[in-house]
Order: sequence, then structure tokens, then C-alpha cells
Amino acid sequence: MKMINTLAWANTKYHKGKNLLSAIAVVLTTVLIFLVITIGIGVVNVQNHVVNKTYPTWHAMYRNVSEDKKDELLQHADIDAAGLRQDVGQSKSGESELYMMYLDDEAQRLNKAVFTEGSAPKKENEVALTRETLSRWGYAEAAVGDEIHLSYQKQEEDGLSLETQGVFKLSGILPDSEEGNKKGVFSMLVSENLMEQMIPETERSYRVMIRVPESVATSTDAVEEICETIGSSFGVQEMDVVINSEYLFANYVDPSFLTGVAVLVVIIVVAGALTIYSIYYVSLINKVQEFGKLKALGATKRQIRQAVLRENLIVAGAAIPTGLLIGIVSTVLFFNKIMLYFMNDAVSMKGMKEALENGEVQLILPWVVALTIVVSLTTVIVSSLKPMRQAGKILPIEAMRYTGQSVTKQTKRQGFTDITLEKLAGATLSRNKKRTVMTIFSLGAIGVLFVVVSTVFNCMQPSQIARDSIAEDFRLSIGHWSGDKMNPEREWKAIQQNNPLDDTMKNEIAAIPGVVSVEDHLMIDGETPELLDLSTNEPLEISITGINEERFGELQSVITAGSVTYEELTTGDVVLASDIFAMNYPEVKAGDVVEVTLFDGDQSYSKELKIAAIGNFTQAQSNYGTFISSNEGLQTMSDNNLTSYYDIKSEPKQESSVKEALSAITSSNELLELETYEEALIQWQSVMLLITGAGYGIMAILGVVGIMNLINTTIDSILTRKKELGVMQAIGMSNKQMKRMLQSEGLFYAFGITGTSVILGSLLGYGVYAFAAAKQLMQIREYYYPVLQVVLLVAVVFIVQLVLTVVTTNLVNREAVIDRIKGAE
Repeated sequence: MKMINTLAWANTKYHKGKNLLSAIAVVLTTVLIFLVITIGIGVVNVQNHVVNKTYPTWHAMYRNVSEDKKDELLQHADIDAAGLRQDVGQSKSGESELYMMYLDDEAQRLNKAVFTEGSAPKKENEVALTRETLSRWGYAEAAVGDEIHLSYQKQEEDGLSLETQGVFKLSGILPDSEEGNKKGVFSMLVSENLMEQMIPETERSYRVMIRVPESVATSTDAVEEICETIGSSFGVQEMDVVINSEYLFANYVDPSFLTGVAVLVVIIVVAGALTIYSIYYVSLINKVQEFGKLKALGATKRQIRQAVLRENLIVAGAAIPTGLLIGIVSTVLFFNKIMLYFMNDAVSMKGMKEALENGEVQLILPWVVALTIVVSLTTVIVSSLKPMRQAGKILPIEAMRYTGQSVTKQTKRQGFTDITLEKLAGATLSRNKKRTVMTIFSLGAIGVLFVVVSTVFNCMQPSQIARDSIAEDFRLSIGHWSGDKMNPEREWKAIQQNNPLDDTMKNEIAAIPGVVSVEDHLMIDGETPELLDLSTNEPLEISITGINEERFGELQSVITAGSVTYEELTTGDVVLASDIFAMNYPEVKAGDVVEVTLFDGDQSYSKELKIAAIGNFTQAQSNYGTFISSNEGLQTMSDNNLTSYYDIKSEPKQESSVKEALSAITSSNELLELETYEEALIQWQSVMLLITGAGYGIMAILGVVGIMNLINTTIDSILTRKKELGVMQAIGMSNKQMKRMLQSEGLFYAFGITGTSVILGSLLGYGVYAFAAAKQLMQIREYYYPVLQVVLLVAVVFIVQLVLTVVTTNLVNREAVIDRIKGAE
């Protein structure tokens, strides 16, 4: 045992150059494994910390539960706790909105309702509000027990009632919500007696918040499944089951998250293992004669294998702690800065900032350190298995004349009638086929992964995603809603009759300096008596949006079923259906005719529409409409002004001035709302910066690991042939010719690596794009080939290979020819 340890230690010191390359590969693999797990778990833990401080603790909420169903639901055996919420009404003060609701005691507990002063409302007219709410409604100095007067609209079956006055007694003060204050959205708790007075029993529509027993809450999937099963058994529509996903993710095992982390770690391990194995395999070639001598002196197969393994373990014993130290230092120094850099000013982000700055979340987890050591050590051991077996199989007599060349069954030596540098390079590569193939395969695998990842990132274009939501530089639209008796002017059928987006408005916008075009989009509402809404069982509410002929051309590429011409759309009898509609109502096919009731101002009428085609339309194309028609066809359905919004294009240099002019227009009319492409683009750019930064960071480390393999192969290929190269130079080969020959060998590796990476990576990348586009994943809709990334990959591989060849050739040429010939004997 002592002899094997001594031999392994001696080999480690003697082959320190190659072992240094192996160590660097192990260090980088360890760093990558540690950082991926630590950063991933760290981000999640910080988010979970904030979630557990601020989020409600219910597992699921069922909406639209009647009085009868509510009582049955509360008795269900698989529900551990349940709370009730009933919306009562709304009140407005300027831009601020106040939602009046009743929460029973259990619902208050599940929603973490606490009172900074007083207590929960119990008596007939008692209510509880926040200090900011009281201030905005003119009661900044109110104290518990004071009366407050509020104008509010009561919740009714068909929407909000006319405004009425109410006198309430303040029973308690709720803590202020920074997010609510920022958005101007507030809540008021009312007593059960007040709720029962305001909402008749037949009109009550509860929200039931539940928790299932911990005995069945084994994972997020298990909780979701049982909550959906319970809801389904009581007739709760799937759309009315709300899962508290953030809370579940923060407190239970999420199989999909663990699977994602595991897949990522496996990819890193496989890439690292291939590289480490390739380095070990190539390094083994030079030790074959040494192992043969040991066997001739009496060493057994097991002893030889143990010597190989222990040498590798000595390297790992130094490399793994080094990698862990680098990973820990990087996490401590940079994790907070990276997280804070990518965070915005959202309230949840502020909570995460506070948690990081106050050190409330532990970043360095002992189990992650232990897991990293186990995975890295396993990677080294697995990478050593085949070199160990090969070393053990070596026969002494074969080892003495071993040169690393492939053994062939040919009885005659093949030669060349004429010798060229390229043929000599090819002969060298063919004699070491396994080494050549292993190097190309291991580096090619990293290259393929890089091209696939780059393809995915390239297809997630922030500009394209933003353009899918806003077709031009600006969108000027009308804010409308229904069911509000105090604001009937917000009904779309009312806006049609007095639409501010008329010819005067369009001409005013077109006259703004810098405006290039103003494109109007029409819309009409209606319902389908034959198709029922999945959540209410009422006739399905629909909307039809209009487009012009230019936009129609863009739709052709996203039509998934059927076909249609623009001329057909102009008739007003033919429409396109969105894929979301087709998904919810699979019985309706392209070519079917549906009967709809259209709301034209104060009138309504029935009409049959043929669904000529179905497509996967963007927001910019359909504005979330159920159906799409042409502007001309849509106008035939109404005598009113159906213009819903304008898409406005501006000169790039005058975009800011156009925005100011449009903002002035929207501020003068409360019906109008302004969205900009620039704001949407900035939002998506920040998201993509985080995703691509993490992805390319991982690929960069994997690339460095691969380059270590390339360095090892190149150095080994040249230094182990010093005698051969010396003999060639002794018979007339010049330094320039030797350099050209070695460059040819290096270029073969470079072409093999880049060819494998580009060809296989491009094919697999397109396959991933096609799958993501078909499943509508990651906002991917169009294919963008990663030209720059592929060019960079090719350039790096060729540059590294050429530099390595030049450096190693110069090292070889420092020795005299006769010394190289003698030294290799």
C-alpha cells in the first residue's frame, strides 16, 4: 500500500505539467457545479424568505363559490383549514381605488391580517383600514372608534351599483402596504353583519381559501393535485382554482425545479467528465512504457490501476478544495452585487435587497459544499475508470515498444510515393485515432451545447418580444370595462357612440412633428349563445378586432389551420380565430360557422360568422381578441366608431418629442392610455440580460475546461514526438516545415471541433427552437440563427489551436536536434 502511494505521489510530481491541466479542469468543474447550485438555490432562498414574510399561507383559493357550496366545502375531510372572503363593493378617491371585503377569522389568519391599532371589525357597521387609506379619503387624523363617511358602489350580480353614501365606525388600523400605496390600490375589511346586509344570500359569491393537511402536502405537485381534485368535486371550474404557487414553492419540494437543477448539473458533469477523461486518456499514452516496466518488476493489475487512480485522486485532493474556495469567495464577494444589479424597484425586489443586505439568508450551505465534493470526486473517479482498465491490461513486452499508435491487422507497411507535410500530419493523426476522436468528441460536445444555448437565446429577442406586444413605437388606446353603473361611459358599447379616437384625433396625432403614420384598429364586442363560458356557464363573451391589409400579410405565417384571403375578411362574414379560443373549444374547427350576438352601441343583433382559419397570433396582431377580421369587414358590422387603439410610428430622432405630445393628449382625456415600445423593450432587455448572463457564464467556464483538454492534447502530441521530430529535422526538415506540419495537425482538430459543433449544434438548435415555438415556450416565435456566436466559437477554437502550436513548437526548437533524439531514448 505504501509503495503504491509513493509511486502515485512520484508520478504526480514527475508529470506536474499534465497534472496541472487536469487540476485546472477539475477546479473549473468544481467551481461551476458549486456556483450553479449555490446561485440557483441562493436566489430561490432569498425569494422564499421574502415570500414567507409577506405572502398569505393558504394553498389554494376557489372563486365563485355559492352559499350552499361554501358550507359543503368547509366540511371536506381533506381540508385542514379554510377561510372565507366575500367582496362587498368599491370606493374611489381620485386615482386611488378601495376594495371593500369581508374576511372571516380563518381568512384573516391565512392572509396574515394584523392590526397596528384596535381590532377586527365585528359589529354591524365596523370597518378596518390602513393609515394611508384614511389619509387619501380625507381622514388622516382618524382614531379607532371614529366615524368615517365614504361614497361607495355596492357589488351586485351584474357589476357595481350606483354610488351610495355610507357611515362606518373605525374598529382597527391595518398596516400600510408599500406595494398598495405605490399602485393606489387599498383594502377595507368589513364586519360579517355589514356584509350580510349589503349582499343578499342569493347573490353571494365567496372566495374560499384552503390549506390541506401537511400529511398529504409532500410536494408542490401533490398540493396542487389535491386542491384541484377537491375543487373539481364541488363543481369549481378549473379557471376558478387559484394556486398560491409562490408560497408552495417556498415551503414544499418542487419536483420540476429539482429536475431542472439536476439536468443542469448533469450537463456540467458530463462535459467536465468528458474533458477530464480525455486529458487522463491522452496523458496515459506517455506512461504506458512506465507501467510495462512496473509489471515486469512484478506489479499486479490491481496495483497498476490503484496507482493510476491515486495519482488522479491526489490531483483532485488539491483541485476540489481550490475550486470550492474560489466558488465560496466568488459567492460572498459577488452574489449580492449581481442580485442587486439585476433587481428593479418592485416591492418584492426591495424585500430581497433588505434580506441580502441584512444577511438574513445563508448563502453558503453545508449540504451544497458536501454535494459539490461528492459530485466532483465522482466525476474524477468515473473519468479514471477506463484509463485504469487500460493501464491494468498492458503487457510488459508490448509496453516496451508502445508509441501510442493504433494497432492494425495489416501485415504490410503502407507508404507514400511522395511525401508532403499534410500527409505526414495525416499519418500522425491516424496512428492515434482514439486520442484524435476523443479530443474532437469532448470539445465538440461543449461546442454543440454552446450553439444550442446560443440559438435559444438568439430566438428570445427582446426586440421581437416587445414588438409582439406593440406593433409600432406607440399605442394610444381606450381604457374600458363593463358592469360599473357609476361609470357607464366606460362600457365599450357606450364609447362606440362617443369615441374620442375619431378623424379629428387621428389628424391631430398625424400632425405632430415626427409622426410617420397612424394606424387605427377596430373592435366590436359580443357573445356566443351556443358556446358557454367555462367558468360562469353564461354565454361566452367575445371580441372581434380589425386589421389592415398590410398586417394581414404578417398573419399568414402563424395560421395553424385553414386558410383565408383578405378579400374574404372584408365581407364581414368571415373571421380568423385565436389558438386560445380553439384550445378552450376544440369542438369548433376551421370552416365551422358560429352564431354570435354583436353589441352595436345601444343595439344588438345576431350574425353568423365563418371561422375560416385558426392562428397563433401575438398581442400586437390581435390585442387579445377572440376573432380577427379586416377593418373594412368589421365596419360593416356597425354604424358606430369602432376604433379601439392607434399604432403610431415616429421618426427615431423625434421619438421623445412625439412621446411628450402624446402624453399631453392622454392627460387631457381620462379615457386614453399610452403604451410605448421602448418601455416594453427595456423591460424585456433586463430580463434577458439576467438569463443570458447566467447561461453564457456557465458556457464560458465549460469552454475553458474544454480548452484545457485542447492544450493537453496539443502539448502531448508535440512533446511526446520530440525524437520523431528530431529525426525528421536531422534528415532535412526545416523549422518552418515542421511548424507547418504541426499547424496542419492542429487545424485538423480545429476543423473537426468546429465542424461537429456547428453542424450538430445547428441541427439540434433548430430542433429546440421548433419545439419551443410549437409549445409557445420562452416567448419564442421566430428563428434567428446565432451567427455572431458561431463565428466567435470558430474564431476562438482556431486562434487557441494556432497559438498552442506556435508556443509548443518554439519550446521544442529550444533544444538542439541531437539532444531531442538522445533525450527521447
